Amino acid sequence: MVGGASTSRDEPGRSVLEGQLAAAVRRAEDAAAELQEREADLRASLVRTAALEKEMAEMHLRPQTDEATGLRQEADELCS
Repeated sequence: MVGGASTSRDEPGRSVLEGQLAAAVRRAEDAAAELQEREADLRASLVRTAALEKEMAEMHLRPQTDEATGLRQEADELCS
């Protein structure tokens, strides 16, 4: 190809390249759509997590480590 003019010999190679480029564009678009879906899922999960954390804080549900330690000690004493 000289000066922008194409010959019939250039067309098969160009056609192959155009097909490869079109396929790459489709894959990129599919990947972008999948990422958008994943982002939406993650955002929804974050909202649910924040709501559950708030609910737990309101219900004062915190690990009772002192109580658990005491129960373990009692169990150990009973097994001894």
